[in-house]
Amino acid sequence: MPARRSRARSVFALGVCATVAGGGVALTAPAVAHADPTGCAATFNLLIPGTWETSENADPHQAVGILAPVAEAITAAYGGRAQVYTLPYMARAFDNGHTYADSKDDALSKATAVLTDVASRCTNTKFTITGYSQGADAAGDLASRIGNDHGPVPADRVLAVGLLADPGAGTQGAAIVGPRTSGEGIADPRPQGMGTLSGRVASICDPGDLYCSIRKGDNPILGSLGSILSKTPSANGDTSNADGNAQLATALTSDFSGADLPALGEGVAALRKQLSEPTVDVGAVAATASSIAGTLAPIVDLIDSGVAHAATAQLSAAPVGSPEHSAAQVLSNSGASDLSAALNTVTTIADTAGKLADSGSSTVAGASGDAAQLSAAATTLGGHLAPLTSTPADALSTASTVLSVLKPATVVDQVLNVATGVTALDVPGILNNLTVLPQKVAALDAHGAHQVAGELNNQFAPLVKMAAAVDLRWVSQVLSVIPDPTGYTQIAALVASILGGVDVIRLATLIGQIQEIAWTAVEKLLPPPGQAPDPIGAGAAMVGLLPVGLDLASVAVNMLSGKATKTPPELLGTTTNAATGISTQTENVDLPALTGSLTTMARSPGAEDLTALVGEGLKAASFFTSGAHTNYNSLVVDNAGRNAITWLCDWLNLQIGRSV
Repeated sequence: MPARRSRARSVFALGVCATVAGGGVALTAPAVAHADPTGCAATFNLLIPGTWETSENADPHQAVGILAPVAEAITAAYGGRAQVYTLPYMARAFDNGHTYADSKDDALSKATAVLTDVASRCTNTKFTITGYSQGADAAGDLASRIGNDHGPVPADRVLAVGLLADPGAGTQGAAIVGPRTSGEGIADPRPQGMGTLSGRVASICDPGDLYCSIRKGDNPILGSLGSILSKTPSANGDTSNADGNAQLATALTSDFSGADLPALGEGVAALRKQLSEPTVDVGAVAATASSIAGTLAPIVDLIDSGVAHAATAQLSAAPVGSPEHSAAQVLSNSGASDLSAALNTVTTIADTAGKLADSGSSTVAGASGDAAQLSAAATTLGGHLAPLTSTPADALSTASTVLSVLKPATVVDQVLNVATGVTALDVPGILNNLTVLPQKVAALDAHGAHQVAGELNNQFAPLVKMAAAVDLRWVSQVLSVIPDPTGYTQIAALVASILGGVDVIRLATLIGQIQEIAWTAVEKLLPPPGQAPDPIGAGAAMVGLLPVGLDLASVAVNMLSGKATKTPPELLGTTTNAATGISTQTENVDLPALTGSLTTMARSPGAEDLTALVGEGLKAASFFTSGAHTNYNSLVVDNAGRNAITWLCDWLNLQIGRSV
């Protein structure tokens, strides 16, 4: 008898649960309900899966993802008396043209509709709500609304709420089960708490899971990004009136929902074949061309944003055959193709064919001028795309899963590294040496020029590496919208903006040339034993150094004056949250004036935390792309040795058992 076995197991679970909750936090259950009307289950158990575990069109009666064992345990214990419903919703994050917040709002809206419907039809049915990751974010918000009398069902009809890896962890009224964490959820605790549901909400978080446990005081940049990106809906293409947060969230969104990389080569071939027919079906041509454009557009976006350049080297280092390595192949071959021209060409084909179809001509003669023009464009298209379409089919098939989330993962990683790198730069030393070096060259001081150029080489090394890997102007725009009371991000944004307008690579090259020429002159003045000094040769070398020194001075003028033009923030608007102490410097974009603040911060204990943040915590570059929080089937949470999933199954069955 399943019910009897479950009841016995539930009694044991209650005892363990009381032990775990110990210290004054008890997970309680409401009173037993009366019989339900015919056709209604005694309990309705809503499960909300995590990111990428479901979709809008999924079967709600099919258990999926990390919560599948929970669904199976409830069904095994109570059968038809406990209806299990796995919510179909967007369940995405920045990879389908919508932000994480758009997806979570979709979950909240659909969960609210389902609960409202069941509650109105089945007046005696009680509810449990369980969510994982993004699903826990939605489930926790739903529980908070219910507990504060703004939800779709009364609080007294909710038996239990289980939150696994909740980005809103730390919400008042949610009982912590399992190991204690030192931080809170990356999306921030819910300010209204759980209200009257307090004591019926259980929250489980692995202390190493950045989704539900991050110390934002120690990690201000990542913490602020998490808060912004978890709450900000997309601007839906209209960024004219959007604030900086919305523009940032939209800028990090890639839409691969209409992309079919494996079919790209077939699509190009099909387009050429359609246009070679004696009678051309212009409607079919428009459809094929539009499909190709839908595949090319998000890849062109990755390349134009600089993400492809920044990410390819790291992706290439992944094991051969992995999705990451496949993505590197696609990006590399995309770089060898002329995708921008291809996208323009195929868009023109689609538009032209569409206009012909709209004019009432469903077909045109293959020998007509219109068909010939379209055919010539299709031939050009094939040439533009040849390197990309030659990519092995298996690589094209697996690359999309990586490419679709590459933009947010890469940009957040860049932001963190640039913030750390800029704070660690010896900006005062660089500015001083850039002032002194041309003077040493003009005075034909070989010793001094060599020494200063050597110092600059060392000071420039991290800057050159940074400039080669990232788009400093883009990163400065991202940094400029991150609220950070410490001032780190605002100073980093300003410095990155100025450096983004300076040809760092050319500066480094000129400094290297000066060092080499000056060393040649020094060797002629101070030759090895047995060789006579050659002051004439040294003088000739130093004279040759003069034009290089003049070139250096002209390239360095922006950094020397501190009046470089700040990159217009078209993408992210003008919203900033600079600390009061640097507001004047912000207005003047005065790099020399900023160096005092930057130096002070770089020597503070907080700078070490910032450096450690990149070094330690971000194998998962950000909360929405992390694969580091999927170990809950092995996280032990109680004295009986149960893992998080088993504990959740037992606890929910215990609460359900009180109502069936």
